[in-house]
Amino acid sequence: MNNIYELGNSLQGLLSGLKKNREYVGTAVLKTQYQKAYENLLHRINQTATAFAKKVVLKGIAVNPDISLEEQISVINQTIASSGLLKKMGQSLSRNYDVEDLHHLALELRSLVELALRPYVASKDCLVADLSDLEQEPVIYNTLTQKVYENDTWVDRELNLEGKLLIYLKTDSKENTGQAPDERSYCDKELNLK
Repeated sequence: MNNIYELGNSLQGLLSGLKKNREYVGTAVLKTQYQKAYENLLHRINQTATAFAKKVVLKGIAVNPDISLEEQISVINQTIASSGLLKKMGQSLSRNYDVEDLHHLALELRSLVELALRPYVASKDCLVADLSDLEQEPVIYNTLTQKVYENDTWVDRELNLEGKLLIYLKTDSKENTGQAPDERSYCDKELNLK
């Protein structure tokens, strides 16, 4: 189950089962008579919810390959831990049994992670000047995200860099670790539904 939609559908099914069990059997009975099955269900929900949230937060997240991956992962983990959103996600699932709420909170967390990583991504910002037309105003472009900055926002726009001069700000870049980002190596935390 690698697809966000598959994970979301699976999670919604598990949450529906949990809600029915709590409504018809009661939490006290579930925790005693059906303890093993109840704990197994909670475990499956926690695993599926964590996988879903990780996909939403980390899929396609931009990290700078020229700066230590460990440093960027540390920033991601610190942002996630200090956000308080993991607790809100667990509480939301436990109260509302709704994947859509989880999705909104995960998108909020993704925004915080992107903001925290912005200094690393920004080191790939450059001015792009057309050497065949030096009178034309250069554009601001990020070679990592492949976005152009215009009208106070970053937009997806294809840019042909052939015959162009790219001017970067001088930065103290750290040595490339040669590692590709691995979503499993980010946030070690698991959502905790009780």
